[in-house]
Amino acid sequence: MKISKNVPYIIAETAYSFEGDQSYLMEQTLQLPENVDAIKYHILFDIDEYMEANHSVYSFLQNWILEEEDWISILKAAKGKHDVIVLADDRRTIHFLEKYPELIDGVEIHAACVNDKVLFSEVIGFANKYFKTLFVGISGFEIQELFDISEYIRKKQLIDVVFMYGFQNYPTKIKEIRLSKIPMLQEMFKVPVGYADHTGWDENEKELLIYTAYALGANIQEIHFVLKEGENRTDAVTAVDAKRIAKIVNTLKQEAKAINDVDMRLNEGEKRYLNFRKVPVYADDLKKGYILKEKDIKFIRVESPLYQHKFSEEELFIGRALKTNVYKNTEIVTDDFCL
Repeated sequence: MKISKNVPYIIAETAYSFEGDQSYLMEQTLQLPENVDAIKYHILFDIDEYMEANHSVYSFLQNWILEEEDWISILKAAKGKHDVIVLADDRRTIHFLEKYPELIDGVEIHAACVNDKVLFSEVIGFANKYFKTLFVGISGFEIQELFDISEYIRKKQLIDVVFMYGFQNYPTKIKEIRLSKIPMLQEMFKVPVGYADHTGWDENEKELLIYTAYALGANIQEIHFVLKEGENRTDAVTAVDAKRIAKIVNTLKQEAKAINDVDMRLNEGEKRYLNFRKVPVYADDLKKGYILKEKDIKFIRVESPLYQHKFSEEELFIGRALKTNVYKNTEIVTDDFCL
């Protein structure tokens, strides 16, 4: 996967919004705007490895499991248009991916599954073997746990890792998000930290939070995606439609231009702006041979400065003799003085 630092990388998260309907998921795949970088799918085959039979959503989820051939069709439809990320909810999914590694670009383990080291190890092993990017959900862990997780991955000698910050509380409340953690986590773990948005689809500040997360360093953004906003579907409470996700991507790209890479040199726009700066000029007409004093200098704005004067530059002229006559309100330049 080509994820560049500071460049927006947008992942459309389908989750379980398809509710077992392969045609709906295919339509999501086909409708996803081209400016979105990646599409992410939750794949589950063995529900009994994932949850107990008396869990409140067991019966629903059991009916939403697609067959391998269904997933092959979906992944093939997505591949080439977008990067493909699969969140593996069980080991059989990893075994499935091992048969078709060319169809995906990244693999993810959900925060809810990270403590299952058997699954976690297989996910890491797959990413290592097939050179895939590993995405790790990190919300809901104490800091020491995150250090332990980071060390566990490091010992597996996996380098291409992204931590995804953000959690789903159907929807997540703004006061619980704490975007300020993002730069701190990046500094602590020295890996990219993305933001997985789970605020309500109709939350007024939803897009602002996404843009703020980007400004804080989360250039990798995950946004839930459905065919129609406000649908009564699983995970749709946080999801946006194709038109809106395309708009968000375009805005993020404009934001990226404004933030840009760190470069302390002045760009051309800044240099042009400096023409507005006041410049040192002579306070009076002065004769050749005169020794310049501080009182002989004043500052005014001129239409077209001869060159860019530096801060405190005028101090270099004080105490030097003029080699020519000079006149009031003319710009002070180095060539006016004797060596």
